[in-house]
Amino acid sequence: MPNVKLLGTTKIVTTVAVYCIVRREADNYRLDDADGAFTASPADPYISCTEDSIIKGLYEKSESRTAWAAGRYKAFFYKQVGGSPAPVSDVLSDIMDFYVVGDRICVDFPFEYGKVVSDAGNGAAAFVTDLLSSTGNYCKDSYLKFVSGALINQQKRISAYNGTSKLVTVSSAFTGTPAAGDEFFIVNQ
Repeated sequence: MPNVKLLGTTKIVTTVAVYCIVRREADNYRLDDADGAFTASPADPYISCTEDSIIKGLYEKSESRTAWAAGRYKAFFYKQVGGSPAPVSDVLSDIMDFYVVGDRICVDFPFEYGKVVSDAGNGAAAFVTDLLSSTGNYCKDSYLKFVSGALINQQKRISAYNGTSKLVTVSSAFTGTPAAGDEFFIVNQ
């Protein structure tokens, strides 16, 4: 089941219509309000936000229809001027810049994150990743913690990293082999 992701702004006056457009930065896909999926050309990219009944001026939207891929996202909040959303003429009032890791929003994410890549040689103690660094052992002695998949919340010390193959080796085996697409972050790098 996907996690709840809470989007919000406090930079708009009270009692107005507010919507946001959520964009995934890796591919510039936008969230479709119709089904909660990210696509290049969503049928309805306008996500209505609701003003909090107690905290006036706080507009929020909870989103949990689909799991979001790890990476950087932006939510653009607009004050609606006319009868329907029109980003060309509506007032852009706020931008929320955030990361998603393990299908959770992280406003300031200080760690590097990645995913396990499918490889026949993957095992519980060594597996291929999509990490960007081509420097060997750049993350040696840091910790790798899974934030999705069957190994979620398991953490091990990295004993080696091959910058060419992107193979991470940990000091002791996880309880199983991570699956392709399992997300992790590197701590104490």
